[in-house]
Amino acid sequence: MGELTVEKAKQLLRLNNVQENVFVHCLKVSQYAKEIAKKIKDNGHEVDLDFVETAALTHDIGRSKTNDIKHAIAGCEILKDHPRHARACRHHIGAGLTKEEAKQLGLPAEDYLPQTLEEEIVAYADKLVDGDKRISIHESIKKFEKRLGKGHPALARIVKLHMRMQELMH
Repeated sequence: MGELTVEKAKQLLRLNNVQENVFVHCLKVSQYAKEIAKKIKDNGHEVDLDFVETAALTHDIGRSKTNDIKHAIAGCEILKDHPRHARACRHHIGAGLTKEEAKQLGLPAEDYLPQTLEEEIVAYADKLVDGDKRISIHESIKKFEKRLGKGHPALARIVKLHMRMQELMH
């Protein structure tokens, strides 16, 4: 199927009938993820900028099938011909999920924690874009507290991911 370029990623979103608001969200996450990745790369870290851009573009492609947490699994299926992109899609929910948390949420009992710097960047950018607008880490945490409840382990992972990204960018 070849390399997934920005144009091919956008085409894939359209071919899968991703709603316009999700398409715009994916564009915004992709732009932000690329900015973050560039700062990290400029700081001397190895980052695949093109992959970050296209993985962020396709991170919510599974929303064409469902808007619940299982959109990550649906996205993996759609992206099966692009394994790295499928992994980034799978690992973007929350700041990753443990096997136990996945099971509690009705997902296959597997680890959904980001494994690469690029996957972390996609997950992080997604947490800081609500719809089509950027939000602060504090707004993001409040949003997740409402959804998951105070003290949920995913909240600590979001904070930890934020601190890691800040350290790598500065």
